[in-house]
Amino acid sequence: MFLKTVRAAFVSSMPVLMGYLTMGMAFGILLATQVKGANGLTAAVMSFFTISGSMQFAAVDMLRSAEDYSLFLTAVLALVINIRYAVYGLPFLRTFRPYPRPLKYYLIGALTDETYAIETQDRRRGRDKRLYLFCVSFFDHMYWVAGSVAGAVLGNMIPFDTAGIDFAMAALFIVVLVDLCRDRSNHIPAAVGAVVTAAVLGVFLVFFPGHFNKLLLPAMIVTIAILLALRKKLQSPAEVRE
Repeated sequence: MFLKTVRAAFVSSMPVLMGYLTMGMAFGILLATQVKGANGLTAAVMSFFTISGSMQFAAVDMLRSAEDYSLFLTAVLALVINIRYAVYGLPFLRTFRPYPRPLKYYLIGALTDETYAIETQDRRRGRDKRLYLFCVSFFDHMYWVAGSVAGAVLGNMIPFDTAGIDFAMAALFIVVLVDLCRDRSNHIPAAVGAVVTAAVLGVFLVFFPGHFNKLLLPAMIVTIAILLALRKKLQSPAEVRE
C-alpha cells in the first residue's frame, strides 16, 4: 500500500514535473544572469525555503535593484503576491491536523498553485491520504529546486538572452488549467477566472496602460469573490457532505 500510494502521487505530479523543471530553469537562468554573484547554491536556497515561483521571479528584480526596495516594501510585495496561499490553505485546515507538527508546517509551506490543484482532486482517506498529500508536496518541491539549480548552473555557463523567459510561469498555469478542465465536468471556475481576467485586462488597457504588472491582485480578488458567492452551486453533493 505504501509503494502504491507513493507511485500514485508521483504519477499525479507528472504534469508539474515538466512544468516546474521548465519554469525553475527559467528562474535559475534569470537569477544567474541578472543578479551579480548568484549561482546554483543561491537558487537552491531560495527555491528550498521560498517555494513561490511568482515571488522568486519578483525577487530577481528586487535583488538586481536592491536600492529601490526597502524592507517594508519587500514585505508588502511578498504579502500581496502570496496572499492567495492563505485562501488555498483553508480547505486543508482539517486535513493537515493529524500530521506531526514539523510535517504540518512543511505541507503548509510547500502548498503551491499546482500542488493545491492536484491535492484537492484526491478522494483518499486516512493514512493513505496523508501519505499521498505529503508525497505530492515533496515531489513538486524537489522538481522546483532541481529546475532552479539546473537553470542557475546553465546561466553561469552559457550566455542567454532572457527576454520573455519569465513567461514560463504563465505557460505552466495554462497547462495545469487544461489538465484540470479535462478531469472535471464543471468548468465554471475556469470560465469565471478567464472572463474576470479579460475584463480586468480591458480596464487596465483603457485606464492604466503600462501598469499590467498590477492586474493580478484585482483579478484574483474579483474571481475569489464571485466563486465564494457561487460556492454552494459549485460544490458536488459529496463535497457538501464533507
